[in-house]
Amino acid sequence: MNILILGAGYAGLRAALDLDSMLRERNGSAPPASITLLDQNPYHQLVQELHLTATAAIHTREAIIEFERILRRRSLVLLRQGRASRIEPLQRQVLLDDGTALAYDWLIIALGAQTSYGNVPGAREHSFALRTFDEAIRLRDHIRNCFAEAAKTSDETEKRRFVTVAIVGGGYTGCQFAGEMAAWAPQLSEEFGLARNEARIALLDRSPVLLKQFGQWATAEAERVLDRRGVSVYLNTAVERVEPGALYVSEGRVLRAKTIVWAGGIRGPALLAEAGLPTDQFGRVLVDRYLRVQNQARVFAAGDCAAIPDQGNGTVPATASYAMRQGSHMAETIVAELEGRAPAVYEPLKLGELVSLGPNDGVGDPLGFRVYGPPALLMKKGIEAWYRSTLE
Repeated sequence: MNILILGAGYAGLRAALDLDSMLRERNGSAPPASITLLDQNPYHQLVQELHLTATAAIHTREAIIEFERILRRRSLVLLRQGRASRIEPLQRQVLLDDGTALAYDWLIIALGAQTSYGNVPGAREHSFALRTFDEAIRLRDHIRNCFAEAAKTSDETEKRRFVTVAIVGGGYTGCQFAGEMAAWAPQLSEEFGLARNEARIALLDRSPVLLKQFGQWATAEAERVLDRRGVSVYLNTAVERVEPGALYVSEGRVLRAKTIVWAGGIRGPALLAEAGLPTDQFGRVLVDRYLRVQNQARVFAAGDCAAIPDQGNGTVPATASYAMRQGSHMAETIVAELEGRAPAVYEPLKLGELVSLGPNDGVGDPLGFRVYGPPALLMKKGIEAWYRSTLE
């Protein structure tokens, strides 16, 4: 029996590790099985820390962990580096970019998500995404180059454009990046001999709130902290088009910036719909209460690429903490079915979320309690340290 897992993010990697542990513990009570873990990278990306990579707040490779370190004692997991290009459920196989076909008996889809540009003209071509480690490195290097160029020009208008960073999207990624960028800008200014007040950071969102996952109280706190750090927040501001170095927004206004970061939403990978799997309006595959893809007996999906019912409250949020627990649940379900037992229904455990707003601030609602400032940030760092410890 071959279990194929597409994607080694928070959900896919956790599913692989838990399957390895549970199947080895069974000592023959379950049919022999192998686990193939497919990912395009040789490392696991700590997506929750990419905003730190993009602002030089951590060393370059601190936001990744090599799979060799993670899997060295996982005897049942075979890592395959490659990119899935097509899923063929009828043939029970996945085709890779190089033409290789990987057969499976059980399939877990945990491919994460792609940046959604909302059909805004020019957004894809003229902005930076922040979903992967490579994108974070590219963005960091671009910002450094912009400040270096600003130091060389005597044209004040052009200089201002070089040191202006515009961030589209006031969710987790946008707010966390804005907070760290506000802390990095003074360091860059000093390094390149620029005045601190020349740098400008703008955060835009088309809705009336930031961090809408939390509610109005979090918006007020995030606005207060970011404003204190020098971030200009523009709510109810829709981006109509993007051109090189310019955002055209509501009411004909123009924001000129050499760095435009797009954090305006996500959508599922195109190959899900191309495979004939049922998807929602955001391209996420539809699953049932067992995390099984609808109308597919042996195909499961979780994480950002899946639309998971949340007990009548829409869908489960696309966050790392939920994805990890979904990965564990899929592993438990597959082992139960291998052993002929009835699987349990997936029930999202709502432990709350934490968001950083710079190197000394944060906001969140762990276990339903509102926390602010350094305590929120310390809790977030503690959880991230714990997560690392589960892998190494």
